[in-house]
Amino acid sequence: MSAQLEDGQQPPAGVGFIGAGNVLWAYLQVLDRLVPRGLAWEGPIFGRDREAWPAISSRRPEARLVASAEEVWSSAVDVVVVITPPDTHAAYARDALEHGKHVVCEKPVGMHRGEAEAVFELAAASGLHVLAAPFVHLSPTFRELWTRVNRGEIGSVHSARAMYGNAGATWASWYHEAGVGPLAELGVYNLKSLTSLLGPVREVFAADAVAVSVREAGGRRIDSPDPDVVHVVLRHELGALSSVMASQAVQRYRRPGLELYGTQGTANLLGDDWDPQGLELWRTADVAWRTFDPLDATWLWTDGLREVVDALREARAPMVEPAQDLHVLDVIDAARTSARTGAPVPVDSTFPPLDLTIELDRSRSYAHDHTRPVDEQ
Repeated sequence: MSAQLEDGQQPPAGVGFIGAGNVLWAYLQVLDRLVPRGLAWEGPIFGRDREAWPAISSRRPEARLVASAEEVWSSAVDVVVVITPPDTHAAYARDALEHGKHVVCEKPVGMHRGEAEAVFELAAASGLHVLAAPFVHLSPTFRELWTRVNRGEIGSVHSARAMYGNAGATWASWYHEAGVGPLAELGVYNLKSLTSLLGPVREVFAADAVAVSVREAGGRRIDSPDPDVVHVVLRHELGALSSVMASQAVQRYRRPGLELYGTQGTANLLGDDWDPQGLELWRTADVAWRTFDPLDATWLWTDGLREVVDALREARAPMVEPAQDLHVLDVIDAARTSARTGAPVPVDSTFPPLDLTIELDRSRSYAHDHTRPVDEQ
């Protein structure tokens, strides 16, 4: 770990990578915003597939590609980003922690609660940070939505809808046969968003199906792929009902990423929750829709890396709640059980209330009488 500078400021954080697949480039985008500001430096990248190295080097000649995880552990990096196949995340995260590294881990941090809980417990015992994707709660635009909902701009939320889908992956066979499924791979963004907005889930009812019966992925044919469509209904402990559709058989879609229906209005998050494009709100008192551009149109879904680097520099805890990440894994497990049995499944875990409040300037605020927007008065 890097020593503190004489003026009390933290030195740039070294960032290494375990995994060199498609997701690498999204994390490098975040790193490339930090390095020029003197906040981070790029460490080694472990990629098991040596045949992929030339393609990486051609795009990033300065990349230091290494042939073993040990070369990352033995380096001077402060943070390790784990972006390997899902069933290896927990083991690599534990190894990183045991070598004194903070961890940013792609979803899921564990294939089940037990794996993930062991990672978080080791981090706490070691005084290290683990940030587990998804990082939707870090988005300024999502935080604006959270702030507006929690200060009652649309009344009490009773219903919500969310979805995320794509056509499936051709680059990795685990995507369709490792038991991860569309809810854990895609809908997990929605679950993180909905639980952030509406609180913990108490009951889950789910159904899944196979839409594409034969897949080509990872250079081979998969004749019996996992279910690629799932629909889930969630009952939140505060009373709201929400639903999630997640699928690896969706060609295109055009709808808000999140829809929230309250007793005095409606709020939509435009774009996906991992790529928010702004908000639109209808308040009964105004009898009109109002649209808000994204607070930061350049925000990236890999922002957990920026958050841990900032937290280290500012000597603070990162904006994460491990109990929520564990709760989301419980919800996913309950959904799998419900889809298999055809019955609702209770969820016993919980997490503390979140505070994602963000300050909004006057141009984005309503008048004090809550009847007309400020810019219309």
